[in-house]
Amino acid sequence: MAISSSGSSLFEVMVTLMIVAILATVGYPSFSHYLLHTRRSTAQNQLLALQLRQDEYRLAHGNYSMDLQQLGLTPSGEYDYQLQLTSSGYQLTATPRASSRQQQDAGCQRLSLDQNRQRRPFACW
Repeated sequence: MAISSSGSSLFEVMVTLMIVAILATVGYPSFSHYLLHTRRSTAQNQLLALQLRQDEYRLAHGNYSMDLQQLGLTPSGEYDYQLQLTSSGYQLTATPRASSRQQQDAGCQRLSLDQNRQRRPFACW
C-alpha cells in the first residue's frame, strides 16, 4: 500500500525561501537606486517649475521675487529649497533634508539652477 502526500516537504519550502532570499538580495539595491533617482527627478522638476514661476514674476513685476512662497513652492518631504538673488539674477538650490534618504545620493547632494538655466552638478541632471 502506497502512502500519498499532497503537502510540501521541508526541502521544497527551504529551496523556495532560498530563491526568494536571493532575488531580494539582488533586487533591493536596484530598487534603492531607482528610488534615489526618482526623488532627485522630483526635485529637478520642482526647480524647473520654480524657475518658470520666477520668470513669470519678473515679467509681471519687473524684478525677481525674493520669496519662494510667492512663487508657490510646495514643500517636499525629501528636499529643502533655497532662493538666492545675485547681482545678475538668482540661483535656486535643492538640498536633501538631514533626515532624508537622499543623503545617500552620492555626488548629487546639492542641485542648483540659475536664471541662465545652468544646472549643477551637470552629471546629476
